[in-house]
Amino acid sequence: MKGPDVDATSELELALARYLADERISRRDLLARVAKVGAAAALAPIAAACTSAATATPATPTSGPTAASAVPTAVATATPTPLPSPEGQLFIYNWQDYMGSEVVSSFEKKYGVKVTMDFFPDYQTMEAKVGAGGSGYDITFPTSVDIPKWVTRGLLVPLDQSLIPNRANLGATWQSPGYDPGNKYSMPYMWWTTGVAYDTSKIKEELTSWKALWDPRWKGHISVLDDYREAFGMALIRLGYSVNTTSDSELDAALALLEKQKPLVRTYTVDDIGELSSGDSWVVHAWGSDVHQVLPERPTVKFYIPDEGGIRGSDTMAIIAGTKHPVAANLFINYMLDAQVSAANTNKIGYMGPNQAAIPYIDPAILADPAVNPADAVVAKLQELLDLGPDLQKYNDRWLKLRSGA
Repeated sequence: MKGPDVDATSELELALARYLADERISRRDLLARVAKVGAAAALAPIAAACTSAATATPATPTSGPTAASAVPTAVATATPTPLPSPEGQLFIYNWQDYMGSEVVSSFEKKYGVKVTMDFFPDYQTMEAKVGAGGSGYDITFPTSVDIPKWVTRGLLVPLDQSLIPNRANLGATWQSPGYDPGNKYSMPYMWWTTGVAYDTSKIKEELTSWKALWDPRWKGHISVLDDYREAFGMALIRLGYSVNTTSDSELDAALALLEKQKPLVRTYTVDDIGELSSGDSWVVHAWGSDVHQVLPERPTVKFYIPDEGGIRGSDTMAIIAGTKHPVAANLFINYMLDAQVSAANTNKIGYMGPNQAAIPYIDPAILADPAVNPADAVVAKLQELLDLGPDLQKYNDRWLKLRSGA
């Protein structure tokens, strides 16, 4: 796979967005100027800046902290402010193998920014490092449910929307999600579903319900995700309750259902891929995109969203408080929202992104896989996990009770 090229249109969009940021005017202000003085007068300096951005030959990056050279100032009736250059470095903290193989190198080539990518072994490690402060990272990938909590704790800085024009590529439901209205602190990256996978070589009947994970016929071959929100989520859905309930009686009922299931469970694990690959588990509580990754090796595996409904989750891109490279960080997030870059990420890792403009560039096999890209009617039955604040402890306490057997 070749790294995606950024065409002239995206260059012009970026030049326009950054000109507006430098002049501290919004698109609404720009429209007001057009109405007042006419399009030619209002747009002359912007057109000159965009022309310069589209035609100038980039300077060779240096080894200093400002590695990418500024675009030369255009000669125009009004002299525009030179476009800001990104800082020379960018530090990203991400999951392993959670990005297209040449996305970073193509970003480095375009902007002259040296990107250092480190990988966290699990989400708790990442959250602890970011939460402690002074991590040295600029960008990380928190789950959507944690954005409100991280904002309250002061762990994130607002995004510079003027540097992220590719936000327009997002599907309508992702333009202003409930966890982060207006995408003020985050941009959605990838989303997934949680349901049930099973091995059709072991189980000949068609499964369609969460009840399969409580079926005594599969005792010792059932795997449940070692994630208390996901585990309680499936139990709450079976009972007809919200996956975000804070009702003690409803949570107690869910705990009782999980306790009934426990003697049947082979293992609680986040390695659903390993369970499906090994064949030790026949019925697996699983993330749909993980199942997609298993299919080339185990084509007998089938995934479904239960008739009762399922869970939808998403990861985001956010800039960490204390960042030393804010321009580069915002530009990287914008780059990740480019249609072809977003598609390159999906094609590599098998997760669907929220990028509507990327769909024409995504592998048809991924688009056709209901585990990754479920139909609208199925999506309508999905619930998204929300931040529950202090009430989250109710889930954690009951989960510890379940796992300890107390």
